Amino acid sequence: MISTNLSTRLRELLIDGNCYNPATIFNPLSARLAGDVGFKLGIIPGKIVALDYLSEPDLMLLTLSELTDTVRRIAKNTEIPLIVDADNGYGNALNVKRAVESLEDAGASGISIEDTDLPIKFGALKKSDFLDIKEASKKIKMAVDSRENTSTCIIARTGCYAYTGFQDMIERGKAYESEGADAIFYVNIDTRNHIYEISNHHKVPIILGNNSTEMSLDELADLGISISLPGHKAYFIAMQAYKDAMQRLFETGNFGDYNIDMDKLSELSNEEIYSNLIDKYMKG
Repeated sequence: MISTNLSTRLRELLIDGNCYNPATIFNPLSARLAGDVGFKLGIIPGKIVALDYLSEPDLMLLTLSELTDTVRRIAKNTEIPLIVDADNGYGNALNVKRAVESLEDAGASGISIEDTDLPIKFGALKKSDFLDIKEASKKIKMAVDSRENTSTCIIARTGCYAYTGFQDMIERGKAYESEGADAIFYVNIDTRNHIYEISNHHKVPIILGNNSTEMSLDELADLGISISLPGHKAYFIAMQAYKDAMQRLFETGNFGDYNIDMDKLSELSNEEIYSNLIDKYMKG
């Protein structure tokens, strides 16, 4: 059963004075593994779900129904809150309403909506264009007004820093906060001075994505940063390990020696639970 209490837990984590790395989550087993390791929260990134679900790039090829299905399967199998990357809300403000309703119902504790003008337009000279602040702000307002559970966190995201600069980024963040965003998600900030300055402009929690400054979690917490997402390297490491294992099998006819904790995997995949159910209900 999907827990509705995890949204409250996410809010608590955002304001407890610490800074957390979220686990990259892309299927139910990855969620259970992350929880077993000790992660306090996870993020379901559109980029990784597009790769894992479709083996396609993150160009809004993944549909809302495909993302919702993925979130629902994961949320039923985890005890940590999940932030879901909903891209730009899959369209205009009306599409945002449906995206929030669908993802919240599927078990999302937090939903991030970005201000990138997606999908890429015909003739565009660069991959990232950004919505007018007024339109983007109204989409955040729609997201806030569309949630059924007031504990669900609406997270406003902007990646404009690398394109239009720090001041435009802050102006956007403050506009989204004024429309009720529960947290602001800034991406690709690459200088310590700008990270130091961010908290002076906001009263809501701050999330950093692709933070390349190598600042420690303690340093970031002292600056009012609640979550720092260093990227999704764990997923790519896992895919490389799979490729290496298959390459070895193809070339040598065997896998060689790997240190695999099959007992832990059996535990996380509920082998004992189902074994007991078979004994109880399916013995002739």
